[in-house]
Amino acid sequence: MKRFFIAILLAAGATIGLNAQTLAEAESLFEQGEYAEALPTLLEEAKAKPRNAALQHKAGTALLRTGHPAEARPYLAKGTNDSRIGLAEIAFLEYDFDGADEHLDDYESRLKRGRRKAAEPSPEVESLRERIERGRNMMERVEQLTVIDSTAIGRDDFFRIYRLSKAAGRIAGAESLPQGARAIADLPAFITEDGRTAIWSAADENENYTLTQSTRLDDGSWDEPQLLGEGLGEGGDAAYPFLMSDGVTLYFANDGENSLGGYDIFMTRNNGEEYLQPQNIGMPYNSPYDDYMLAIDEESGIGWWATDRNRLGDSITIYRFIPREMRVNYPADTAGLARLAIISDFRATQQPGADYSGLLARASDNGDSGRSTAFTIAIGSKIYHDLNDFRTSRGRTLMTQIIGTRHKLDRTLTDLEALRRRYAAGEKTLSRQILDSEATAGSLRREIRHLTDQLAEAEK
Repeated sequence: MKRFFIAILLAAGATIGLNAQTLAEAESLFEQGEYAEALPTLLEEAKAKPRNAALQHKAGTALLRTGHPAEARPYLAKGTNDSRIGLAEIAFLEYDFDGADEHLDDYESRLKRGRRKAAEPSPEVESLRERIERGRNMMERVEQLTVIDSTAIGRDDFFRIYRLSKAAGRIAGAESLPQGARAIADLPAFITEDGRTAIWSAADENENYTLTQSTRLDDGSWDEPQLLGEGLGEGGDAAYPFLMSDGVTLYFANDGENSLGGYDIFMTRNNGEEYLQPQNIGMPYNSPYDDYMLAIDEESGIGWWATDRNRLGDSITIYRFIPREMRVNYPADTAGLARLAIISDFRATQQPGADYSGLLARASDNGDSGRSTAFTIAIGSKIYHDLNDFRTSRGRTLMTQIIGTRHKLDRTLTDLEALRRRYAAGEKTLSRQILDSEATAGSLRREIRHLTDQLAEAEK
C-alpha cells in the first residue's frame, strides 16, 4: 500500500512529470508484471480516456495486483471481457462467492459468443473457480472462535511477539538452529520445550520450501536433518511449523493446491511412522491472503496466528484467541457470517460484557518475546536459552559473539546455496565465488567451535 501511494505522490510531484514514462513504456511494464511501476501512467491515461476499455482494464488490473481491489473495481467495470476475471477475483476477496461465479460465467459466455469460440478456459480461470468453490465450502464450516486481541506489527521478526509458556516450546529465528541446517533465513523455526527437537523450512532441489526436522543427541550434537514429508507442501511451500506438546499434532502453513490463496494454515498428525495428509483448518483462520504461524499454548489457554488480510502495508496482524478442545462451527445461516469469517471486527467474536484481561495478563507473564526466541545452545548437560542463563559475564560475552557468528554463517550458507544452484544451471564462471564462500563457511564454523569451547571453559 505504501509503495502505491509513494508512486502516486512521486508521479504527481516530480519535476519531470508523467511524460517521462510513455504509455508504450507503461504497457510494456504491465506486460512484464511490473504493475507498481506502470500504475501512475496507466491511471493518468485511463482517466483521460474513459471509453478506452483496454486502458481501463490495464489500470484496474494494476490496481488489483498492487493490493487495491476497491479502487480497481470501477476501472475493471469499464474494461474488456478479461476484466471480468478481475471483478470475479474482487468478489472472491470479499467472500461473495456467488458473485464471483457470476462474473466468470459472464466472461465465459462472452468468450463463446466472440471469435474465440473454440478457446479452452484459461488456467487462471480454472484456478480461480477452484478457489471460489473451496471458499464456498469453508463458509459452511466457519469455526465459532473467540478472538481476544489484535495487534499490528512489522513483518520482520513478527514471531518475536509470541509469548508462549515454556511448556509450549519456542518459536525461534534461524540463528537458534543447528549448524549447517540450511534454513530459510527469514522464516522462523520451532524448538520443543526440552530443546532436543527443531523443525524448520529448507529449500529442496526444486527450490520449494519443505519442513525439516533434526534431533539433538545425548552428546549435544544434532542428527542429520530429515524431511517431515514431501507431501506437506502440496505442490507449494511449507513453512511456519508449530508442534503441539503431544508431539503428534503439527500446525504449519503452505501455499499449495489446497490453499485459498497465499499461505493457509494446515494441520497434520503423526501416526508413529509418518505425517498424514494435511488438512486445511478453514475459516476464520484462513483467508484469500497469507495466514500462518498458528501456535497454541495449552498452559496459558491462548492461541496465536498471523495474517496479512487487513492489508497493512509493511505490517501484519497478530490475532490471539481462545482455543477449543472440540471445534464448534457457526450455523451456515448465521447472520453476518462472512464478516465473522473475515474477522471484520474481532470484538464481534466476543461474548457481550466478557473480560479477557486475565487471559491477556497470563500471556504477558510468560515473559517478553526476546527471551523466548533468543537462542538454544547446549553446554555439557545444560541447555541455555537466554544470556541471563549464563553464570559469568565472560560467558554472556562469548555467547553474544557466537550468535553474531551464527548469523554470518547462515547468510554465507544461504548465498552459497544460491550460487550452487546457478552453477548447476550453467553459470560455470561462479566456481571461484563458490570456493571462496565454502572457505568462508568453514572459517566461520571453526570460529563457532572455538568460541563454544571457550564458553564451556568459562562456565565450568
